[in-house]
Amino acid sequence: MKIYKRYRNFIIYSLFGFLASILNVIVFNWLHNHAQVTMLIANTLAWFVANLFSFIANKSIVFKSRYQEPKTFIKEITLFLSQRILALLLDNILMWAGINWLHWNNLIVKMIDQIIVGLVNYFSTQAIFTHENKLLLQRLSAMRKKTKQNDCNH
Repeated sequence: MKIYKRYRNFIIYSLFGFLASILNVIVFNWLHNHAQVTMLIANTLAWFVANLFSFIANKSIVFKSRYQEPKTFIKEITLFLSQRILALLLDNILMWAGINWLHWNNLIVKMIDQIIVGLVNYFSTQAIFTHENKLLLQRLSAMRKKTKQNDCNH
């Protein structure tokens, strides 16, 4: 049980990351192999769908970011997608290299790519949600102290 508590976020993130990766592969496969969309466009659209799913799962389930204020929500999704755009660049480079340079099967490359990108994403996503929660908790604590001080003074 100690191990689960210690690694809870990573375990749950991995589960939802796995689901997002499956969604990414399915969308990519359908777009590229069945709808004949070019590789980079299919990969980018699959990335977008998987990352919307990831944002919702990471915010609410993995890192339990409960703050719904519009300013905080916009900041979180902007940071999340901005960081993930860098991961998309890595994703597209790995896909291009695996398919065009190594001449591997596109689904095999996509699966390997998702493992590498998933690990990169975990650490940056953790930083976004835990940092934002930490700042908000500090602000709330300071507000509570200020309120208590005002109550004691009156």
